[in-house]
Amino acid sequence: MNDTNESIVRMIPLDKIRVLNPRRRNRHKFQQIVSNISNLGLKRPITVNVSKKKDGGEQYDLVCGQGRLEAYAALGQQSIPAVIISVSKEECYLMSLVENLARRQHVNLELVREIG
Repeated sequence: MNDTNESIVRMIPLDKIRVLNPRRRNRHKFQQIVSNISNLGLKRPITVNVSKKKDGGEQYDLVCGQGRLEAYAALGQQSIPAVIISVSKEECYLMSLVENLARRQHVNLELVREIG
């Protein structure tokens, strides 16, 4: 991973962010995220990894924050604050997995699906 402590936060257009490892979410929990962001604002930016399109254009791969990203889209926002990192694709998946394991309680079958 990157050894730099420097974090760059920028507004990123939603249409430039790819969700590489999409997760299904409980509709009630999602509505809570949307409501919280609508009422209180975004408290923590999403994390994206910078990558290049085949045509040379810039795009971003989502590392952490799918719920926040989808909530912003549901609220009609065009862009979202994001911490931009530069790591390998494998590190992206690992960081995403670690965040999701830390965030919720999994049943054993879910863990196998996440790891596999």
